[in-house]
Amino acid sequence: MDAPLAGKGFTVITLGCRTNHYESEAIASMLESRGAIYLEHGVKSPVVPDIVVVVTCSITSVADKKTEKLLRRLRRRSESSVIVACGCYAQGLSRERALALGVDILVGNRFKFRIADLLERWFRDGPSFREVRALPLRVASWDALSLDRPRIHTRAFVKVQDGCRRSCSYCIVPSVRGVPVSRDPQETVEEIGNIVSSGCREIVLTGIHLGSYRWGETSLDGLIAKVSSVRGLKRLRLGSLEPFAVTSGLLESLLSSPVFCPHLHLPLQSGDDFILEKMRRGYSASSFSSTIERVRRVLGDDVHLSTDLIVGFPGESDRAFENSLKLLCDLAFGRIHVFPFSPRRGTEAHDMPDRIPDRVIEERMNAAIALSETLLASYAAKWVGKCVSVLPEERSEEGVFSGWSRHYLKVFARNGSENACPVGDETTAYVARQRGGVLFGEDIPDGRFVPDEKDR
Repeated sequence: MDAPLAGKGFTVITLGCRTNHYESEAIASMLESRGAIYLEHGVKSPVVPDIVVVVTCSITSVADKKTEKLLRRLRRRSESSVIVACGCYAQGLSRERALALGVDILVGNRFKFRIADLLERWFRDGPSFREVRALPLRVASWDALSLDRPRIHTRAFVKVQDGCRRSCSYCIVPSVRGVPVSRDPQETVEEIGNIVSSGCREIVLTGIHLGSYRWGETSLDGLIAKVSSVRGLKRLRLGSLEPFAVTSGLLESLLSSPVFCPHLHLPLQSGDDFILEKMRRGYSASSFSSTIERVRRVLGDDVHLSTDLIVGFPGESDRAFENSLKLLCDLAFGRIHVFPFSPRRGTEAHDMPDRIPDRVIEERMNAAIALSETLLASYAAKWVGKCVSVLPEERSEEGVFSGWSRHYLKVFARNGSENACPVGDETTAYVARQRGGVLFGEDIPDGRFVPDEKDR
């Protein structure tokens, strides 16, 4: 039987968003189905992989540079590995530049399902540079990837939507991801059923513009209702949602779901109307506030609301920045992801005047991050003295496990016995105290189990 990938070791490296994480896991599923062997420790393994797939990101110029640095490092590490670059950065990469970076196979968006075929041709017919790409705005088809089980997390990311038609002035995503497309809800439910059957209990629905999901008469609220009925599913989360996607129907669907975890990520980007207009976000500070009020009115005050903030957008005055901080405080967000404005070539914002000096951006970043830590700690404090449900992801020899609460807070607690609380099974922990946005059970020594930066 012709099986060119049989026995080939591979790893998949993911840069960027949760949608990319789904695509990485699905690519791993596809390669394993062809007989390839997933190397769990990736490029850190002493075994040099035969295949390295890099799912790239191009959200900012910094992301581009990070991708280029990684590709060079991978090529230096091994001349024999086949390096596949796919995704958003790969979409706009020239053939000449790809070759200079050491890329062997170049795959654009909507064509990742062809990676296994391209690799089989490589090993069967001999090495030669290959690429599969098309202009994203001309491709309205779904990238036919599927996932059997998660390999990296105890939760599984499931992509149900791709592409975006919105035109935020700072964002390159529509031109590299293409027109919006959605996934067949029945296919989605079947895939989630298979994932849950593998032992995974938590699903995160993702998309580039998740709120625009629509398949025939089924919108996102209808999809949530279908997914929530999957037998064995314990937790359902949503990826980032634009505020205009938060409809009454969506909120009612979330309220009715027995598995929805009460956390929503609603990107604000700025709390100043002038800057929001320059960003072309399509809402004002007051309309965003009204959306947050509706969310809490339906889902309750305990719902964890997180957001994004861009600091230093061209023309952002001191007053505009203060307006953003005030709105974040007034709306009592929990986790806040703070980003410095990064001029992205190919976007309208790249050529905007009134650039903010780097020194000022750094000062504002520090102030925004300090506020975000204060707000997250304030939200976490309400859980001290209560029991929370936790899905453990790791367990130490000392009997301490770490995982996430349903409200998306990191938790460290202790097992009741050696066999208690297996990784991946939901359990309950009593919260004795907190440190910042992290919750600790009883008898967990401070300073011993410090969360990674990514958990803060």
